[in-house]
Amino acid sequence: MDTTEPAPPPAEAQPRGTGLARRTYLPRIVGLGIGALCAGAGLYQADARPWVWCVMLVYCFAWPHIALHISLRSASPYTTERRNLLVDSFAGGVWPVAMAFNVLPSVLLLAALAMNNFATGGARLFRKGLLAHLAGAAVALLLVGPKFVPQTSFLTVLLCVPFLLSYPLVLGVVMYRLSIELSRRKDELVLEKRRADEANLARTRALAELASRDELTGLFNRRHMSDLLAQQRLGCQRSGDGFAVALVDLDHFKHINDNHGHAVGDSVLRAFAEQAGAAMRGTDNVGRWGGEEFIVIYPGSTAHEAAQGADRLRERVAATVVTTPAGRSLTFTVSIGLTEHMPPESVDALVERADRAMYQAKSQGRNRVVTLSKAKARA
Repeated sequence: MDTTEPAPPPAEAQPRGTGLARRTYLPRIVGLGIGALCAGAGLYQADARPWVWCVMLVYCFAWPHIALHISLRSASPYTTERRNLLVDSFAGGVWPVAMAFNVLPSVLLLAALAMNNFATGGARLFRKGLLAHLAGAAVALLLVGPKFVPQTSFLTVLLCVPFLLSYPLVLGVVMYRLSIELSRRKDELVLEKRRADEANLARTRALAELASRDELTGLFNRRHMSDLLAQQRLGCQRSGDGFAVALVDLDHFKHINDNHGHAVGDSVLRAFAEQAGAAMRGTDNVGRWGGEEFIVIYPGSTAHEAAQGADRLRERVAATVVTTPAGRSLTFTVSIGLTEHMPPESVDALVERADRAMYQAKSQGRNRVVTLSKAKARA
């Protein structure tokens, strides 16, 4: 009879319990194949009837393949295989009675079945197995009648030795393979969890980034810039590193909207945002403060040091051309007010001073940078 285990289908197509059915297949073949020696020796001593021999041989050599086939064809291999184990337990109750309670083969068969049940289903399946033993013994008593010859002959002892040596080894190999499989699955689950955590973190960061951005320009929004200003002020108090702030206002922006439409106005805002991003250093931050007004934070810079970067932004904006839907070329300029933080002043006081500097730039003719240094602010 061919005892080769059928090739498994793809993992994703296997229902729950398929692995259990396949893991039980080899121990059942070995256990019943070698157990046939033990049972045969016991039946021989008990002078069993021929039909009992036939049932024993069919069960020991055909049942493993039948059980696997039933489990793999079942919609729930896990449940079916547990039932198959109870069939084994039922048979385990039949053979001691059929062997007239021959001690050694009876104990070996019952112990092997107990190990199987406990290893597969714990105490619950073990208890069900005991009930199946009793049911099998009751049926056997009805069929073959009571007979009690517990003595084990030397020949029976010898025929039980292969089972005694091999079955625990086979069961150990199966349990070792199971532990390796469980370890692999654990590693896969840990890896899947790590990937899921990383994906969730990436989504959280993406949502946070989206929430901190102005929808039209893609620059930071006012709330995020306010948070950055508060962080810069706190860092200045701790480390003494100063920072500068610039308020940038698009010149004659209302005129652009009134004469060219809000769509062109939006294009101008986006064009400014593009130039602002290109003009910033890696540590600088720029955001939309409101309407056509923007704010720039220059960490670690005085107003005088930041003026060069602000003027570079002004020049880039002045050289920018926006094409209207009518095909006209439109240029625009900005007025920039620049100042630096003077501890322990508040963020509101800092921004208010940059706003005053920006209005000075407008009153002086626009398209320029006006700097309020510490000396000028205190004057």
